[in-house]
Amino acid sequence: MKHTFGIEEEYFLVDAKSYFPTPVPTSLRRELSAIQSAGTSVQSELLEWQLEVVTDIFHRRCDALEALVERRQKMDAICRSEGYLLLAVGTPVILPRQRKVTHSDRYDQIHRFVPGIVRDHFISGLHIHIGIPDVSVGIRAMNVLRLWLPKLAAISANSPLWDGELSGFESWRTVHYRRWSVIGIPPAFVDVEHYKAHREAILSTSALLDSRHIGWAVRLSERHPTIEIRVADSQLTAGESVAYAVLVRALVESALEKHVPMLSPHEELLDLSLWQAAKSGLMWPHYDSLSGRLLDAEGITSSLLEFTGQKLECHGDFDYVQSYFAALHRRGNGAQRQRLSWEQGGVNLVAEVAAEQFAADL
Repeated sequence: MKHTFGIEEEYFLVDAKSYFPTPVPTSLRRELSAIQSAGTSVQSELLEWQLEVVTDIFHRRCDALEALVERRQKMDAICRSEGYLLLAVGTPVILPRQRKVTHSDRYDQIHRFVPGIVRDHFISGLHIHIGIPDVSVGIRAMNVLRLWLPKLAAISANSPLWDGELSGFESWRTVHYRRWSVIGIPPAFVDVEHYKAHREAILSTSALLDSRHIGWAVRLSERHPTIEIRVADSQLTAGESVAYAVLVRALVESALEKHVPMLSPHEELLDLSLWQAAKSGLMWPHYDSLSGRLLDAEGITSSLLEFTGQKLECHGDFDYVQSYFAALHRRGNGAQRQRLSWEQGGVNLVAEVAAEQFAADL
């Protein structure tokens, strides 16, 4: 079975001169939302400094790439004309002096519940939705994908900076996000009944507002018939976002077709692997729970390509993802490119590098 995919990616709006994040003016928000660009829409995010682009449901990579590049180009042109830049990064280069939550019933409720977390929630992610026929299929996919989440986090790391300093992590967003109540790699589930019982137990604790706050890095969507993979930082280029999306689709399809047995490494080791991937990215090896050994960048991408290759071929995506991996090894992922820019020229250069690549392909 061939599955559909959809993309959600978040951006920061910053002042083009100071590079400080700035609340999105109402007039600019309306202008960006009114852009005629088939296949995508613009939405608000939790903080007023952010915007989110949500795509339609796609079957083909080329359609997703065309839609996302067009939306990014048009948004970037409008923002620049009004003295702003949009940055597709996991964390802003500099934090603003003030904190403002986007006004809505939902966001106001979240702010009242965990104001300290919300005030510092300056993180932007890339979420991929893969269409599934039912909950049981989604759970089967989750049980396998949870083992691949650290590798996905490593290749997509794009947040090495926090408030004008290097964080010491390739994906500081991943670490920062861990402050929420139900987060990280989900447990393995025996069947639908096990999943539902666990979900109800979580909700009965009152430690989270509702089921939409189950923030696992892979989860079943509450609003769509999809499995949602949430482990990636926002990506510098549209090409990287789309390559990552079709790789994730191939992972889901491979997990379902190969009938991979439900492996259960120690939960702490699996969670540690995700933390270590956020720390190391593609710069240093991290623990692989599938093999029980440390994997470097070549090992990470090789294992992903080996597992997903057949499904990538079925969709005509193999060469594209192979080129994506080659580019990661040649020039680095977003975190490596940001960090190099920072070391060479500081905040101004980092912001310009991110902005210049905003509408680029791989």
